[in-house]
Amino acid sequence: MNYCFVIRDDNESKNIKDLLTKKIKYDISDKNPDFVIAIGGDGTIIKASHKYPDAIIFGIHTGHLGHYANYSVEDVDILADDINNGTYKIQQLDLLSAEFVTKSGRIVNDYALNEVTIVSPLRTLILDVTIDDEFLERYRGTGLCISTPSGSTAYNKSLHGSIIDYNLKAMQLTEIAGINSTAYKTLSSPIVLSYDRRIKLEMAEGIEAPKDVFITVDHISYSINDLKTLYIFYNNKYLKMAYHKPEEFIKRITRSFLVSKK
Repeated sequence: MNYCFVIRDDNESKNIKDLLTKKIKYDISDKNPDFVIAIGGDGTIIKASHKYPDAIIFGIHTGHLGHYANYSVEDVDILADDINNGTYKIQQLDLLSAEFVTKSGRIVNDYALNEVTIVSPLRTLILDVTIDDEFLERYRGTGLCISTPSGSTAYNKSLHGSIIDYNLKAMQLTEIAGINSTAYKTLSSPIVLSYDRRIKLEMAEGIEAPKDVFITVDHISYSINDLKTLYIFYNNKYLKMAYHKPEEFIKRITRSFLVSKK
């Protein structure tokens, strides 16, 4: 058994890393680690999930937002004991698969813990939106965001999308500055879809496409100038987040976004 760290670049996170190194009995190795200790904010945990997708991730919150982290700074001894004695439990967080195909035939596959977005910041994006084999709409606007339940509290929430209970098997499609007028109509409302749906976003035929289209998969950005189709779906991939005791969904939401009175 071995483990490694992914940490935020601040003194507190570095000090916690040094402290845990002295307490954990296993060897440190960044080659196929069994455990990854992510010390920082949600961004640190997301980076760890992409760098070590098969590892069990322990998150300690030292950043601005610790929505994913299940351990606090005060829980250092508990975390070390959980790793040393195997007393942790695992929460499985679903990952969205993203596959995009370019007109030149290039195929790229990636996955997201929070969300997948497609945006065109300089020119209106025109996409044909199909869910399974059913055409939904021709979307016009800046872009679209497709989020997981755990990612519904991230960028999706800033777009006025719904917060989804983590226990639901779902994905959410939310517009980014959709155009609505007498000439063009979009759904103009987030839509929550079941786990087994498949979203297809296709560049509209016969219309000049923007040359600068960006697809983001969490913090990773792809710049595409000949996009043809983007598919978003679940493919039985999930992140293994460790915890000592569960934090209820409502308590996590309250802690992250509201001022608790208790």
